[in-house]
Amino acid sequence: MLFQFLDPFKFDPTRHLDENGNFIKDDRITPFSVGKRACLGESLARMELFLFSATFFQHFEFLPEIDGEIPVEEYEPGLVKSPKAFKVRAKERH
Repeated sequence: MLFQFLDPFKFDPTRHLDENGNFIKDDRITPFSVGKRACLGESLARMELFLFSATFFQHFEFLPEIDGEIPVEEYEPGLVKSPKAFKVRAKERH
């Protein structure tokens, strides 16, 4: 797998996107491994991600980039109904 890319030692996240910019899932890539060699720190890493996210949402309010509403009714066509990308701004809570 390492040498299937043109420049495998260069960080290029676009190699995991199709021509429409959608993520291509590769079952060979397992960030925490599986089976006997599974990462012992997986549960710790997931807990830290949860705590970081929860703290972030406690301290910031997320608003549309420009005053108005977040476009929740606009969707990307595809196998799964997913909202179109939009920009937000984070406002510190007091």
